Amino acid sequence: MKRSFLSLLCVLALCLGLLPATALAAAPGGQMIYVGNENVTRGGYWTTDNDGNVTAYTGEGTPADNFIHYDAGSNTLTLHNATIKEETPYDTSTLIVGAAIGVLNQNGNAELTITLEGTNTIKDVSTAIYVLAPSTGSANLTITGDGILNAISGSNPGIRVQSNTSNGALAITDAKVTASSSGYSDGVRIQCGDSSNASLTVNGGSLTATGSDTLFAGITMQFGSSSGSGTPTVTVSDNAIVRANGSAGGIASYSSSPIQYETGSDSTGGIVFDNGTGTVYGNVTLQEDLEIGEGESLTIGKGASLNTGSHEVIVDGGTLTGGDKITGTVKYAPTITTQPTSQTVTEGGTATFTVVTSGTEPLSYQWQQSTDSGQSWTDIVGATDATYTTEATTTSMNGYQYHCVVRNSAGSITSDAVSLTVKEHVHTWGNPVWSWTEDGKSATATFTCENDATHKETPEVTVTPAVKKPATCTETGVTAYTATVEFNGQTYTDTKEVADIPATGHRYENGKCIVCSEVDPAFTAMIIEGANGKWQKGSEDGLSFTSNAAFDDFQKVQVDGKDLDASKYTVKEGSTIVTLKPSYLETLPAGKHTLAIVSDTGTAETGFTVAAAEKQAADDKPANDKAASDSDKESLAKTGDDSMLPIAALSILAVTSIATGVFALRRSRI
Repeated sequence: MKRSFLSLLCVLALCLGLLPATALAAAPGGQMIYVGNENVTRGGYWTTDNDGNVTAYTGEGTPADNFIHYDAGSNTLTLHNATIKEETPYDTSTLIVGAAIGVLNQNGNAELTITLEGTNTIKDVSTAIYVLAPSTGSANLTITGDGILNAISGSNPGIRVQSNTSNGALAITDAKVTASSSGYSDGVRIQCGDSSNASLTVNGGSLTATGSDTLFAGITMQFGSSSGSGTPTVTVSDNAIVRANGSAGGIASYSSSPIQYETGSDSTGGIVFDNGTGTVYGNVTLQEDLEIGEGESLTIGKGASLNTGSHEVIVDGGTLTGGDKITGTVKYAPTITTQPTSQTVTEGGTATFTVVTSGTEPLSYQWQQSTDSGQSWTDIVGATDATYTTEATTTSMNGYQYHCVVRNSAGSITSDAVSLTVKEHVHTWGNPVWSWTEDGKSATATFTCENDATHKETPEVTVTPAVKKPATCTETGVTAYTATVEFNGQTYTDTKEVADIPATGHRYENGKCIVCSEVDPAFTAMIIEGANGKWQKGSEDGLSFTSNAAFDDFQKVQVDGKDLDASKYTVKEGSTIVTLKPSYLETLPAGKHTLAIVSDTGTAETGFTVAAAEKQAADDKPANDKAASDSDKESLAKTGDDSMLPIAALSILAVTSIATGVFALRRSRI
């Protein structure tokens, strides 16, 4: 009995020795863990370099920096200032090919805890993190620690937690995690079986998830192969902040049930921004400044509260609802409620510009001036109030621009740029009087002072031509000449139309204009090859005719004045080649016929002859003996005249009757 037991142990040891290394490395339940191209399931240390390569550590103790450690006993993967740009190798058959960190369990729960130390980066891979339970069991990923993780994927989600049959869960505690796809996918995808639970829990720390393209969300919760029943939940606690952005939604759930938003059991909660729409859940105390930017909003819902602590809520272009539920400092960046307006003054006068603002005091103002149409701006010394009045104006200030920069501790904003128009003190200008040259290529604009008709100005005019009506083959085209002049801070225009574009004339090819399709009156359609052709019955070839008309202009064929069905002929290019088919020619009686090739550009006509088939002479000795001469034989064999056939037949019958009578007479005498 003992020998049998020892033998069994030996066989078992031998079998285990023959198993592949990956099988020996599998954790209980068959779980495998890859980091880059390394199977780390057994545990140990690996280092990373600036290029993101993962290399087994062969030194003693703990690497100084930039390392990865996996503790198989606690199922914990530690990232310490690590950079990973390598993917799971393609020869693993692990279903997690293309992942920088891949976890697979074919026979149970797929689980991993990642502890972050320092700043860690995963990029230039198909999937940054992939936890997969394809056959049975749940999929669970926990990210913890006080470090940072930037997970950037290519064509797949940044972080993907997937169970095909059971629950899927992603939990983040204290860590700051960013997940995005640079290709065509979600930032985070939590996938579970139909009628299962998909959960995202962020306890302290933060999660920022961004989807790519127009079809993907920042965070997606999926049930079954696409959508089905299930329970999607998002839990925020311990002042966590979640930001999700994507064209298909910030947080999207493909389930018949809506997403359930929950807080911690001690009522501490967090803030969730769903494509810029922020909501405070539970009682939140800020751990850092919170900015509500342009296009964003933050709502403090019923039963929720926000304590700014030692930090600030900065509303800079966004909106805040429920501010009465905030304890602490809220600062509103400046906003401009009334923009300044352009001013027109007479030389020697002053112009006043005013801006009306709102925002947390104190607000500071600085008016600036541009003398080069807004290309550069200069502070105006002493112009530090909401209203600015210029010094006495001169005509050289005409066209100057002004705007105001408003600041406070929460931000700054710049008003619209407005213009100053300075009119001369004496002159008031009306609209110009235009004078054109006959060809429209130059013009003069004369401005006359309304107060002094002797004072006139003729500034430089720019004339720009444009085709108003293009020329045709027979009609002249029209050019619209537009004159533009800048004068006294305004732009004036006038237009003159001139018929100066010569008609192009027709461009005939094969009897038709290639521009307007008009038929060339000088063109005559004719048969240029095959005219007066002859065809003999019994011939295997058709009879061809070539018209000088273009093939594209072909309409039909007529024989003896009647339209011919297209099945009885062929037509092809060069210029127009019509071939009557032998089968059709056989149906025509012998003699002369007419043919017409009808085209858009005319009808080409000719005649043709159909000859009867040749007849062979009968090999009849008596008949040939009766022939008067060799010429008679020839005419009998080859004339083709059917009128000789009855005579020949009667002759043969007569000879046969005589021969029969002679034979009978001889027999009677015998």
